[in-house]
Amino acid sequence: MTSGPTGFPSLQPALIFKVDVGEGNPVGDVSTGSQFLHFQTPTGTIKSVPGFKPEIDASVVFGGDWLYFDPDKSHARVNFKGIAKTKEGVPFSFYYGGIVRVDEGVGKVFAYSPEAKTIPFGSSTTAHTFEVGNTDLKVLENAHWVGNGRFILGETGLTVESRVSKVIPSTDMD
Repeated sequence: MTSGPTGFPSLQPALIFKVDVGEGNPVGDVSTGSQFLHFQTPTGTIKSVPGFKPEIDASVVFGGDWLYFDPDKSHARVNFKGIAKTKEGVPFSFYYGGIVRVDEGVGKVFAYSPEAKTIPFGSSTTAHTFEVGNTDLKVLENAHWVGNGRFILGETGLTVESRVSKVIPSTDMD
C-alpha cells in the first residue's frame, strides 16, 4: 500500500537524439526582450534504446533550433524543428521545446569559449512531438514524450543529446 497519492504517469526510456549543431545565426535582441539565435542542425541521429518498439534508426536530414535567451540570461528556450529518415528511407518530422538553465558551463558553450566543455545531464528538459505518415511509426504521434538533454563538445563541434522517454499513463486508483 502506498503512503501518498497515486495515479501519476511513469516514463519508459525510448529514444536517444543526437543533433549536431551547425552554423549560428544571431538575430539579436527582439521586441519581447529576449535574445534570439538560430542554429542550423544539418546532421544527427535518432535511435531507439534496446528493446523499445518500434525500433528506430534514423538520420537527421534537416533541422534548426530557434533559440531564445530570457532577458536576464538565466534560461534559454529551445524551439527545435527537424526532419529525419529511417534506414528504410521513411521520413518523419520531429519537434521539441525545452528549457535550459544557463549556468557558467552552459554560458561558456553558447559563448564559444575556449574553456567550454561537455555539460552533463541536468540543465535541460524537453517535450517532444512527431508527425509521421507511415503507419508503423504512428506510436510516435500517439503518445507524449519528455527528454533530458546535455551538450557534448567533441573534436567535430557541438552535439546536443536528448534522452527521450515515452510517458506511460498510470492505471492506479486512489
